[in-house]
Amino acid sequence: MSKTFPFENETFDMIFNPVSSCYIQDVEHVWQECFRVLKKGGVLLSGFTNPTLYLFGEDEKELQVVHKLPYDGTKSMIENDEELIKNGGVQFSHSLETQIGGQLKAGFTLQDLYEHHHHKGKITEYMPCYLATKSIK
Repeated sequence: MSKTFPFENETFDMIFNPVSSCYIQDVEHVWQECFRVLKKGGVLLSGFTNPTLYLFGEDEKELQVVHKLPYDGTKSMIENDEELIKNGGVQFSHSLETQIGGQLKAGFTLQDLYEHHHHKGKITEYMPCYLATKSIK
């Protein structure tokens, strides 16, 4: 996702991007590439983590602010690959400005937005942890 997509311009009618942008540093590049490879009138369906989720640690019993935003997983990388995989890989939080605003800057029109509380742990009692957008080229 961090490189130019290996597709011609205006190739696809729809792109479904599940919660995966948390694994790349430059999410705005993804939205630009999605816009490029979608046909006119094409649909981008994208899910992403609420950036606020990255403020908190992994303690399931007590919510504590432990990270500054935006969260950059490379600053707390674990050397051991097995540990890295067990802990969800290297992740990055993205602001709503780069997630939703990035789609708009790329040329998309936001058609719908959905928030969802599903998440393990205490935080889901207080806020939606995931968002999904439907954008049109």
